[in-house]
Amino acid sequence: MASRPPIPERYSSIVPPSGLKDMEILSKRTASAMTAISQLSTTSSTNDFLDAKIESISADLAVNSKFKDYFENAKKRKALADEDYDDAVKELELEVNQKERELITLRRQKKIISEDIGEVLPQYSTIEGAYSSVLMAKIMSASGKQRKGKKFDQSAHSKAVLSFYGAIRRTDSGLVEKYCHLTGWQPEKSVKCALLVPKSLESDELAYLFGVRETVLSEPRNGITLHNVIEGGLDNGWIVLVPNKPKTGEEPVWRCVLVNHSIASNTTGTGLKWGDIDGKTLEFLTPNRPARRYLYLRYVITFLHQQKLGNVEWLRRVEARGYIWATPGPYLRKSMLLTLARRISDQFLPEVFYDSTFTIVDGCPQRSPEDEEDLAMGFDHKMHDALAEVGGDEEGSGGEEESGDEGDND
Repeated sequence: MASRPPIPERYSSIVPPSGLKDMEILSKRTASAMTAISQLSTTSSTNDFLDAKIESISADLAVNSKFKDYFENAKKRKALADEDYDDAVKELELEVNQKERELITLRRQKKIISEDIGEVLPQYSTIEGAYSSVLMAKIMSASGKQRKGKKFDQSAHSKAVLSFYGAIRRTDSGLVEKYCHLTGWQPEKSVKCALLVPKSLESDELAYLFGVRETVLSEPRNGITLHNVIEGGLDNGWIVLVPNKPKTGEEPVWRCVLVNHSIASNTTGTGLKWGDIDGKTLEFLTPNRPARRYLYLRYVITFLHQQKLGNVEWLRRVEARGYIWATPGPYLRKSMLLTLARRISDQFLPEVFYDSTFTIVDGCPQRSPEDEEDLAMGFDHKMHDALAEVGGDEEGSGGEEESGDEGDND
């Protein structure tokens, strides 16, 4: 997403003499920002790179704003024909629209963009390459966001998730298959795209918990493809996905952990029983992975829910097997997580959970205890409603159910 030259050659003649000094200053600002990005792309921290990117886009927009004034003045002076003016303004507005979308996304989601870049960076030679990949997905997800009151477009989300993971193919015989990350290739109708964090939780409360001003849960990294019965188990809280502690420089191994052991002997509809997938490794076809913050939040919600239900056996088993959480990171706001834990359960979360939290974040300051209590209350009710909306086979038995991806899964 490189910046364009500050003064397009064919329009340099319309800059009035009084504006040359301003353009010289703006041009130096733009050039300085571009140089900083180039240098920081291979040597800097992600946050330094994002700060430089924000400055670069802001500098470009300042140039665009000046040129809009120059185009209008040139038209009034008849120095620019109406047709040339219309073309110039159209091109300028397209560029401004693109840059403003990028800037808004950066400012509102800076923290989680930084996290995502860090997670995908091993796939790229520079931060710029990782940034472009992350930003493209976020802007596309945000632009496809439905208007308030309209249903979540599960079909569009499913297509994005299937493409992201390379989880759809056509066999030599012409049949379409989809990939379950736990059981492999399955008939098309037998696999669903699971939302790790339900779409109904997308809110100001969730954004604050993540340390941003906006979060878009329709992005592919909030999804995973699973057999439809197993996907129902994830929604019901019967299973959860956790990481092994990764070796240095390697991607962590993700495993399925069975939460509801009363269904261990029941079938998942795949030839495997629920007990068979307890501890089973998720196998990925591409380097792409879900965002760890979504997996972590799903795990925290499951853990708190099991505390509330008094499932002491599972909680002890998780701790004994080392499945608390092996990839700590600044995923959730510590103060709000503490408030949520107090509301949902009369027990505190194990101390290790707070290794994956943050206290201070740029762009989303801490609120008062009273405001946090309100936010936690709202988020608690949203989680309760999301759990209450989940249907499915209470016994965890995989029958002949088949499901496409057109239905809502929020």
